[in-house]
Amino acid sequence: MTTGQQPGGGFAEYQPRANRPQPGIQDQPAVEQSPGVERPLGVEQTLGVERLSVEVRVRVRAGVRADLEACAGLIVSRAGGSAADRRTRLVADLEDPERYIAVAEVDGEVVGYGGVIRHDLSPDDPPATAPSGYYLIGLIVAPNWRRHGIGDELTKDRMRWIAERADAAYTFVNVGNGAILDLHQRFRFTELTRDFTFPGAPLQPGTCVLLRADLTDQ
Repeated sequence: MTTGQQPGGGFAEYQPRANRPQPGIQDQPAVEQSPGVERPLGVEQTLGVERLSVEVRVRVRAGVRADLEACAGLIVSRAGGSAADRRTRLVADLEDPERYIAVAEVDGEVVGYGGVIRHDLSPDDPPATAPSGYYLIGLIVAPNWRRHGIGDELTKDRMRWIAERADAAYTFVNVGNGAILDLHQRFRFTELTRDFTFPGAPLQPGTCVLLRADLTDQ
């Protein structure tokens, strides 16, 4: 399972309308982030012919500059393209106060990534454009670590970040991606429409569903 959008529409091909990179930004010091949340994770490993259950610690936290190469690699593994280009976009995301990068790490290795962007309607947007707000984007977990709840933990962390700034979270999901639809249903996302556009995202008509989660009780 790929934790993200399927071909035919979604954030895999999303091109930000404005990344807002600043001159010399890659030379600026990284912003210190909180230590994040660490949780035990039960996984099975094979030793010879025997399957053993072991416990590892998964740490979910805000991303820092040192994580961006690994995050870019995760994105490219699913969406293709240039890792260098992806990292450049992530640098801009990291320095933008209206965007957020969450990572999951195991034994110091980044095994999952998810982002948040702020979308604001402009006067030139067509009537069916998705509403202004904070959007969950690009949830990706390394193949060896899928089906262990890491996607849920990354979503929980990103929704916590949004709840500190807004009363609702948004996302859009390919209608054929049952696993990611189920994930968002667990976080009480509900469908708004399937007739919408989003700046910078090449959506095919009817392929994606726009979702919203109320955060007023967070």
